[in-house]
Amino acid sequence: MLEILEKVEQPVQSQQSMLVRTEKVFKRMFENVCQAIEEIDGTQFQEQRWTKDENCEWVEGDNNGITYIDMALRNGNVFEKVGINYVSMQGELPPGMTFQGSDVVMADPANGMPSGKGTPFFASSTSVVINALNPMVPTAHVNYRYFQVGDGTQPGSWWFGGGGDLTPIYLFEEDAVHFHQVHKAACDQHDPTFYPVAKKACDEYFYLPHRGECRGVGGIFFDYLQDRDVESLFSLVTTCSEAFLPAYIPLIEKRKDMEFTQQHKYWQRLRRGRYAEFILLHDRGVRFGLTSGIVNTQSVLNCMPGEACWNYSDQPIHGSQEEKLLEVLRNPREWV
Repeated sequence: MLEILEKVEQPVQSQQSMLVRTEKVFKRMFENVCQAIEEIDGTQFQEQRWTKDENCEWVEGDNNGITYIDMALRNGNVFEKVGINYVSMQGELPPGMTFQGSDVVMADPANGMPSGKGTPFFASSTSVVINALNPMVPTAHVNYRYFQVGDGTQPGSWWFGGGGDLTPIYLFEEDAVHFHQVHKAACDQHDPTFYPVAKKACDEYFYLPHRGECRGVGGIFFDYLQDRDVESLFSLVTTCSEAFLPAYIPLIEKRKDMEFTQQHKYWQRLRRGRYAEFILLHDRGVRFGLTSGIVNTQSVLNCMPGEACWNYSDQPIHGSQEEKLLEVLRNPREWV
């Protein structure tokens, strides 16, 4: 009988341990990125902490069970706007709210609204969006997350998601190659078949169908990842999260002091308009976070570009560097 109990309890213990360990990994990533950005820029972030009140509304402050931190840097020496978010929280989903994969599903009101307690959940993540002043420095985005419903022992009740991707304003092919090489090396440490799948998923996910363009030159992306044991996936996600800084920081150092014109800045604002379009129209992660109440609207706005613009006709001149970028965004490449 003891042997049977041990077999039943072990997954619960493993999943409980995963909560603490994912918190540590994502908090370490959060702190390391913040430190790296401050060192390059010479400017400190502004910090804002959030919690929830008795009506489950987001308010400023701290609370046991919720660690929610927004870091914001605006108009620095190198960066125009950087938004970094870390969250670790345990709570209850509203009665009638469930998940199909990482999509939120609500109970049908026609069948009567459910009452009583909701389902316990745990969520932990770090999300980063970096926009530089110099248009030659590419925008970068990275997010890694872990989500668990209940004690995590039921099939489909836990998963990892995330990845990192690069959005150049002006295309430097060697930058795209470096970014992909670092991420491929991280993936290959655990599974040589993972990078091609995650790279393809990134190109397909960060896509604006109404434009016929990818958002950038990609990287890696995965969602609802639970296709093997939790320890293997935790190790993979940890290594991938550690790959972002060596993949991106050298590109900042290489491009931040390059000369640029007001025409370059205009193109930068147009491309940031595309970035905003994706977040507002197509980002499932934003929709999931807002619908479930796990994400604060202010955090979404903190990660939006500081300046963006739109024009009725914004097609670049034939043969220009701007057209070169669009050609790659419309026809994704294999970089490594």
